[in-house]
Amino acid sequence: MIKKYLVITLLFSTSSFAKTFDAGDFTVEYDDNVPTLIVEQLAQRVSENRKIVKAYLHQSKEYKGTPIQDDLVVYISKKRRTPYQDWNTIHIPEKRVLSAFSAEESENSGMAVIHELAHVYAVSYFRKKKKDRFFDDGLAVFLQHRFGESPEYPNFGQDLYRAVAETSISYGGLIALAEAETVRHAAKTGVGRRLAYLQEGAFTQYLIENYGLDQYLKIYAGENMQTVTGKTFSQLEKEWVALIGEFTP
Repeated sequence: MIKKYLVITLLFSTSSFAKTFDAGDFTVEYDDNVPTLIVEQLAQRVSENRKIVKAYLHQSKEYKGTPIQDDLVVYISKKRRTPYQDWNTIHIPEKRVLSAFSAEESENSGMAVIHELAHVYAVSYFRKKKKDRFFDDGLAVFLQHRFGESPEYPNFGQDLYRAVAETSISYGGLIALAEAETVRHAAKTGVGRRLAYLQEGAFTQYLIENYGLDQYLKIYAGENMQTVTGKTFSQLEKEWVALIGEFTP
């Protein structure tokens, strides 16, 4: 049960003075103009989604926890335009929070809570060692699609395979999986960025569906893909591309 009390504190953040809501397992930081009721609703949403993400990961004996040991902080940000994770803190745009818990909720109200929590609780070998987020964003997109309360970017509730197939037509073809991160970083918006996210999520779905969560998390932890699956990355990509082709309109 979330503890419903507020503590006023001086914080060295984007705001000189901010409020902190203690939710027991984490805190929410916000500015005065965000109503207390909305802060409490957000805290409840985060609490529920935190349990979901951790329960899903803990199904597997291969899940070794997270290197992020600091307590979770949820920051309602005036400056950020999109949700973002930085170590133990997930930043959620204030406009999205206000919209998400209002009668005017829309596709643009997405807070991507599960997506960002996945980044806190599942840090891949590749992100730690190579600063490569291909698998991290793939898992985050997959979990957001699977367990999110409402349709959100990048697929807005559509099946990931179908979303990849249809978006690739607008883009002019699929992105080579090895280039997905490069394309994603090339622009903050656009069809290419969306397709890169979709492909990462859809390839994660493909691996989990075909090889299971245990085997997927071995790859996530840095084990050789061919050793784990019996196939090279190129072979897996070729099979995945053929599968996506079946969903092309």
